[in-house]
Amino acid sequence: MKKVLLGLAALSAVSFAAQEDTYLNARFGGDLGASYTKYESEGTTILNDETDGFGGELALEGYKSLTDNFDLGLGLAYQLHADRADAPIRTSSVSADYYGVEYNSVPVYLTAKYNFNLDSEIKPYLKANLGYSFNFDSSDIKVKGSVNDKASTDVEDGLYWALGGGLEYRNFTVDLMYAVTTAESESKEADIKEDNDYGRVVLSAGYRFDL
Repeated sequence: MKKVLLGLAALSAVSFAAQEDTYLNARFGGDLGASYTKYESEGTTILNDETDGFGGELALEGYKSLTDNFDLGLGLAYQLHADRADAPIRTSSVSADYYGVEYNSVPVYLTAKYNFNLDSEIKPYLKANLGYSFNFDSSDIKVKGSVNDKASTDVEDGLYWALGGGLEYRNFTVDLMYAVTTAESESKEADIKEDNDYGRVVLSAGYRFDL
């Protein structure tokens, strides 16, 4: 199924390139204020929702201008998600930090833009993405401290969506989007199967290539 979806995306990209009023936007972005779904058990935080380190993405989007204001297209991205911050657990019998259960993603998505055609070289727009995310490279749930251990985890694919806007100036673009990748992580060893969504604000810069 994954190969079929990726194949359809590739064929659609070729189809876009063969039409008039089309363009490509290649962009690179970094995550701001990212967070995972928190996991708690009996009032104790087992997995923190806060993140630590860099998260970002590389994306290529192909658009067709349907009207003077509205563009519709397809996108493909590689998303490197930030690490999860440690969750310290301190009790009379346990002193340990729980962390891990991160993953990366490759979403395939529809993207739509509404352009504000102002009498200016700076062109603002609103933008929305919606698609399917292939999630992979799941890290283990790990414990360090008085007890050092780890349990292997798997991650399932899920929905990807983003909303925001940006500016275009002489083919250079800047996007500011709120994005969410949905996922479910499972560890049979630790008896955990929970939602593990990754939400963030993405600031990205790109360049528009007219075809």
